[in-house]
Amino acid sequence: MRRLASDAAIYGLGSVANQALAVLLLPLYTRYLTPEEYGAYALLAAAGGLIALAAALGIHSGLGRIFFVYDGAEERGRVVFTAFAFALAATAFSGGALFAAAPALNRALFGAADHVGWVRLAIAIFCLSALNSVALMTLQVHRRPRVYVACSALGLLTSCAASIWLVVGLGRGVTGVLQGQLVGIAVQLALATAACATSLRVGFHARALREMLAFAAPLLPANLAAWGLGLADRSFLTQYASLTDVGLYALGYRFGAALEMLFVAPFTLAWFPYLYSIAQQPDHRDVVARVLEYYAFVGGGVVLALALFGGDVIRLIADPAFQDAERVIVWIGLAVLFRGMTFITMSGMNLTRRNPLSAVVYGLGVALNLALLALLVPRHGMMGAAAATVVTYFAINLGFWRVSEHYYPIPFRPWKVAWLIGVLLAIHAAAQLVPPAPLPLSLALKTLLLAAFPAILLASRFFAAADLARARELVRTLRAA
Repeated sequence: MRRLASDAAIYGLGSVANQALAVLLLPLYTRYLTPEEYGAYALLAAAGGLIALAAALGIHSGLGRIFFVYDGAEERGRVVFTAFAFALAATAFSGGALFAAAPALNRALFGAADHVGWVRLAIAIFCLSALNSVALMTLQVHRRPRVYVACSALGLLTSCAASIWLVVGLGRGVTGVLQGQLVGIAVQLALATAACATSLRVGFHARALREMLAFAAPLLPANLAAWGLGLADRSFLTQYASLTDVGLYALGYRFGAALEMLFVAPFTLAWFPYLYSIAQQPDHRDVVARVLEYYAFVGGGVVLALALFGGDVIRLIADPAFQDAERVIVWIGLAVLFRGMTFITMSGMNLTRRNPLSAVVYGLGVALNLALLALLVPRHGMMGAAAATVVTYFAINLGFWRVSEHYYPIPFRPWKVAWLIGVLLAIHAAAQLVPPAPLPLSLALKTLLLAAFPAILLASRFFAAADLARARELVRTLRAA
């Protein structure tokens, strides 16, 4: 687990830096865009996720799994080259088709409003993102987290600088935001591809391509279902409320989903190579079970911090019209926590290559989500959308656990995770009872509440005695050094 923690820490530091850069853009969005314009941008971003998933048929996930099947730098280099070549051809084809269909896509998203230019910019951004996924996956499988983080951060920094110039300096609004993102993803792709160049070996590996597609294709329906979950809430809000409500929900979602960048994404980047590398160890099932508990602890702590302090940040950086966005932060944070948890609870499916079943689980999740949205959004607006999202991802997580348990039992201890979530929600509820106070006093009280989270878990013996002993030994070692 030490290697997993080390790689995840590097990816995590990079994600924190990236998140810090992204936060710099929030005042840009919430001061220079209206809630309606921000809602339109959020709708484009959610819809564009489909392109990033499907443009190259998810070949990057196949690369991540099949790369370790082959030995030797020469053959592995041809596997990577084949993935790049396929992604380039597939993205060029799908991108061209989508550009031609941009007017129809505009009508589907915005009705009579003419935002075809925005749609085409989004297509370009997410097509490049699909290619970038292959380059970044290559860095992952070669275990080069520092290079991965550097490429991501430089791309985002470029995007921030370009967006600020285009929106603030030239007053281009949503168009400037999208153009800035396009510049940033292009820079990131160029840097990541250059960093991968030395590991490429020119040559087409037909067998590896078949194996990559055989692994990736069954995941595509599940990924598309996951994308549908990300778009459905905004679509229902657009239909039953307005783009202003979409904008408020999207901002609160952005804060809750910061967990993705701060913890879930870096953990996942380190998790899959680690999982496959320990699969032959006799104790690997126990390791996976322990990872779930510590994932829930670290991720839950981040969710609680985002929920406690997110409203204060919104008050500092955003126009008062965005203030209601803070109400959904904790629920979206929990939804993202559950979504990331599925990468662990479905470990048995991954190890036994039962990936097609993930589409069934996600399909049922989509059906549940649509039913909940139809029931809750017309009555409760964005809070109904948030409730539907968190319940859906909890149910999907439970489904993955039960299916994986059937094929490859892992000794998870779900009652420990349930206790942790209960403690988190109790502390958040206590924070709502704190009367309004000056900002310094409010921050101090919330910091005490946040500190209560690990204290309560420690007092309730959430952590294994052996793990606590190792942690104390590590602290003594660090002090001695």
